[in-house]
Amino acid sequence: MKTVAEVLEAFEVAALKAGLARNTRKTYAPCIAEFVAMLKAGRITGVQDYLDHLSAVKKLSSNSVWHALNPLKFLYEKVLNKEFGTFDLPIRNRCKPMRSVLSMEDVISMLKIMPRVPRLQAGLLAGAGLRIESDMLTLRLKDIRLSDRVITIYEAKGNKSRAVRIPEFVVADLDLQINACRRQWESDKQAGIICPHPQESLMHKLGERTFGSLPWYWLFPSQKTHGKERWYSSDKRLVSALREAAGALNITQRVNPHALRHSFATGLLRDGVDIRVIQEQMGHTSLETTEIYLHTAGAKTVASPLDTASAKIIPLRRTA
Repeated sequence: MKTVAEVLEAFEVAALKAGLARNTRKTYAPCIAEFVAMLKAGRITGVQDYLDHLSAVKKLSSNSVWHALNPLKFLYEKVLNKEFGTFDLPIRNRCKPMRSVLSMEDVISMLKIMPRVPRLQAGLLAGAGLRIESDMLTLRLKDIRLSDRVITIYEAKGNKSRAVRIPEFVVADLDLQINACRRQWESDKQAGIICPHPQESLMHKLGERTFGSLPWYWLFPSQKTHGKERWYSSDKRLVSALREAAGALNITQRVNPHALRHSFATGLLRDGVDIRVIQEQMGHTSLETTEIYLHTAGAKTVASPLDTASAKIIPLRRTA
């Protein structure tokens, strides 16, 4: 077998040819690299040994072991041109997860004490239900119609596109960010720095003239450049700001960027918005995914019998 680097290079070529999203390629690569390295070192003899290693040695959950199948299947069928076969796997956990949800009051309290850029990012997650990377961090200036209060998200998770409304709460910060990006773009243009596209075919077709233009500039550009390319920022600054704000306010719920998206969906349910509208706003392919929020919103809970019984009891009159 080729070296790990050679296999990863061949994987990248096959992945681009197959049209795998950038996030999918980033997810697959570490699994493939680990599998090939262990195979070359003689620590495993094949896929079944690797899956057993994930389960018995690394103590990964059954769902995590199942998730390793997709990158390995792609490696065998698309890179190595071999039959993948079938394997013994642990029983998959089919329980629906309960989402971490914050009240909008807590969200607003955190936003008020956060720095401007993380505040804008958190506001878009909690106010428009965006996913952190495939929706928000990859936004370009062309995707935002501030006057119409609309953001268009193109080819996000599952290659789905959708339009969401910009919450009024973030409009002022968003306007400031767009102006800051315009100034940064002018500096980058002079230096020949572009904001590239992950699909190499589009890079060859449209080139620097398109991806070096203002409309294609990232809304949240990275502070660092890679040669003549500037990608979008990571989520580290946002995660840190959320942690500090939650600590300062003594919030007991688990606070992370994805919890803000969950809070958006739960808030819409509590406001009586139809679940199919919420499905569209969240970009879910399946309604079943959206229905998870029925639990977090308390839509399927019932009144306590203790409360219903106590409401029927007539308080006894106290005698002197």
